Amino acid sequence: MSRLQSHKNKVFTAQVVIAAMAFIFIVIFIFTTGFKMLLNSSLYINQFFNKSSDQKTTTNEKESFQGDFSIDSIPTATNSAKISVSGSVNNYDTLTFYLNKEKDKEIPIVTDSFSIEVGDLKKGDNQVYFLAKSKKFNQEKQSETYNVVYNDDKPKLEISEPDDQLKTNKQEIKVIGKTDKDNTVKINNLPVVVDYQGGFQTSVKLNDGENKINIIVENNFGSSETKTLTVTYQKDY
Repeated sequence: MSRLQSHKNKVFTAQVVIAAMAFIFIVIFIFTTGFKMLLNSSLYINQFFNKSSDQKTTTNEKESFQGDFSIDSIPTATNSAKISVSGSVNNYDTLTFYLNKEKDKEIPIVTDSFSIEVGDLKKGDNQVYFLAKSKKFNQEKQSETYNVVYNDDKPKLEISEPDDQLKTNKQEIKVIGKTDKDNTVKINNLPVVVDYQGGFQTSVKLNDGENKINIIVENNFGSSETKTLTVTYQKDY
C-alpha cells in the first residue's frame, strides 16, 4: 500500500470517528436538554390554547348573562329615618343599598324577591340607590338614584274659631284655622280645602248638647297633628 493510500485511509477513519462523536453528542443533547425544551414548548402551547379557551368561555358566559332587578317603590317623603323597600331580583347574588354615597347594607339574594328596611336617613334630602352584583358572571347593575326627603316635624295647626268649650245657641258654626299650604285637613273625617296661604274654613252643624269637633292636619311626610274642640249647643244660651 502506498503512502498516499495510507494517508487517505487515516483521514477517512478520522472523519468517521468525528461524525460518530457528533452523532452521539446530538443524541445526548436531544435526550437531555433538547427533550426538556421540547416538553416545555409543548406545555406552553397547551397552556396558551387552554387560556384562550377559558377566556372564550368567560366571554361567552358574560355575553349570555341575563340578569335584572327592579324596585317596587320608594317614598319621596317620609317622617321615619328608616324606609322599607321591596323589589325583585333575577340572576344576581347580592344587593347593596347606598345612602348618600355611603354603603349602608348588603344582603344575599336567595329568592327572586326581597324586602328590607334601610336607613338612617338624615333630616332633609337623601340620595339612595341599589347595586346588584353577580360574582359568578362578574356582572353588576346599578339602579337609578332616588331622592327621599326626611322630616319628622309635626305640621302646624292653628284654630282661630271656635274657642274650645264654647257654648252657643247657634246650631251651625264656622271652624276657621291655618296650616301650611301643602297640608291636607279633615274636620270630623270630611276633607276641607286649604288655600294657597294655608288657610281653611268650613261650617259644622251642631247637635243638641255637647259636640266634639276633630281637626286633623297631615303633611307630605306622613306626620299629623290633631286638635279636638268641645262645643255645646243649646237654644236658650
